[in-house]
Amino acid sequence: MGAVLRVTFLADGAVDRTLDYQRYYLLGLERTCRLRFADLPAILRFIPGADAKVRVARRLDGSRLVGNARDSGHVRRYLADDDGLTRRFAIDARDNRAVLDQEVLDWSEVYFKANRWPTEQYDPKVVPIVNGNGVLDWSRIAHLRNLRDRPKDIDVVFISRIWGGREHNVRLFEELARLGARSDLHAILLHGADPEDDRAITARLERVGVKCNYETVPPDELWDRLSRARIVVFRSGMHLCIPWRMVDLLAMGACILFDARPLPQWPEPLEAGVHYAEMGIERPPFSPPEPTEYAKVGPAVEALLADGARAAELRRNAAVYFDAHAAPERVGEYILETLRTHKTFTDLG
Repeated sequence: MGAVLRVTFLADGAVDRTLDYQRYYLLGLERTCRLRFADLPAILRFIPGADAKVRVARRLDGSRLVGNARDSGHVRRYLADDDGLTRRFAIDARDNRAVLDQEVLDWSEVYFKANRWPTEQYDPKVVPIVNGNGVLDWSRIAHLRNLRDRPKDIDVVFISRIWGGREHNVRLFEELARLGARSDLHAILLHGADPEDDRAITARLERVGVKCNYETVPPDELWDRLSRARIVVFRSGMHLCIPWRMVDLLAMGACILFDARPLPQWPEPLEAGVHYAEMGIERPPFSPPEPTEYAKVGPAVEALLADGARAAELRRNAAVYFDAHAAPERVGEYILETLRTHKTFTDLG
């Protein structure tokens, strides 16, 4: 297969949530090939550009756009065409490590899987891909890059939703609050949990000075707060995924301190000690850490605060990684290169 000239996004009539989950990849493909859309609702069909389509879809009532109410929008099919030679591929943006769409996998010749765990067994056609943040557009990416030289006037920032692994998140907040550093600690509860449990968590966190509420932080405010930090504490997300926010932190060149090494891996591996630091907490995949593991939080933070040169190097490496491997156009290039070289195709001769 030569250079991929055209890629078609098969919207299947469902574009409200789908465009959020696929947006990052669409931005990248639009910069690296001729991208077209199939089976869009008429109201979006003639709007030029992937980003403009997303913006309009978000402004409209989602119920007018969804083709299948049971469709999560996480997985979508694409066609890549080079002078009549067509390849079928899919992008799965799920947090879950498992491939849950067997029909799409069977249809695909290459299946790009965000949050692919190298420890799991997959069909050979399943390959990793960056977990792209669907909140981002080109102007927001430029803004994040402009935050790289922001003066750091806060020692530690940890802004985290309290959902999967609730006790683990609470314990991290409690340990960070005990350090006496200049900190921005903010726990965000999600509606729908047990109200009594939420009240108990709120009491625990507010007792040690952690802000705790149900209000989502708008992206610009979130990025402003994160960019001021000497250290941004981070943890794996729902289903132990690498959260969308990882892309933001890399783009702004943050000094990232993970609680434990993330289990998924991207095509270009994120390396502990190079692109991020880690506390070294032993976090079993499907059970909470032992209570003694939280004694590692304070020393890890204090060591990084005391070593400005190491923190600065981590910030530089994070920004370099984003520009070289995680920016949308780099992800688009990776998709096209994989379509050219994946053994599914080369085995066909």
